Amino acid sequence: MTRAPLMTRTVPTTPGPPEGFASAGLDSQPGPGTGGAVPEDRLSGPASALEESMVAALNAEVLARGDATGLVDAAYTRMPSPMGELVVVVTDRGLLRIGFDTEELSAVLTEVAEAVGPVVVEDSGMTRTVVAELGEYFAGERRSFDIALDLRLTRGFRAEVQQALADIPFGSTMSYAEMAAHLGNPKAVRAVGTACAKNPIPLILPCHRIVRSDGSFGNYRGGHDRKQWVLDFEAGTLPLTG
Repeated sequence: MTRAPLMTRTVPTTPGPPEGFASAGLDSQPGPGTGGAVPEDRLSGPASALEESMVAALNAEVLARGDATGLVDAAYTRMPSPMGELVVVVTDRGLLRIGFDTEELSAVLTEVAEAVGPVVVEDSGMTRTVVAELGEYFAGERRSFDIALDLRLTRGFRAEVQQALADIPFGSTMSYAEMAAHLGNPKAVRAVGTACAKNPIPLILPCHRIVRSDGSFGNYRGGHDRKQWVLDFEAGTLPLTG
């Protein structure tokens, strides 16, 4: 499908960050990764048959290695940011999910396990590249991202919309109607809104840059205040972190 020319506008801003936001540092201290693998029989059997001792052994091995690559279905870490704590979830394919602290961690991890497999552990080794790039973004040193994405939490037209979000330049916005036209489906305005609201990888796939035609906000996983904050941040009206 041929996409229409992208039409964006500069971000309308309001001064200052919203009250009550965390402003923690972004330093991360991931452990170094090493080689090695776990025999396949360690991970065999249906999810319901995984014993607590097996999960504990996997976590112990991850801690010993400092990297869960090849051992697990997904790994996550929690990182502080000016938007509050973020949950970063990756697989061996790439970044799968970013969660805000407005979401229950257990719900995020259940969604991940149902999509990619039951072995999901907290590990900073697999997530360090994503955490580093997000840190650079919040420090004002990065305007686009180079990390691989795992899009197994989305499909169909919703996935098409979410991938097209990366076409919107840093510091600009476009409307839901403009995105629908950009994708060659001008009647799909509501579907574009749903895709943005359900975006599993906010910030990297910047659904915050989509607004209504009158400039007001639609649904955003992080809530209205965080959407306003990140638009103001990209417009340069907020101080840089770090």
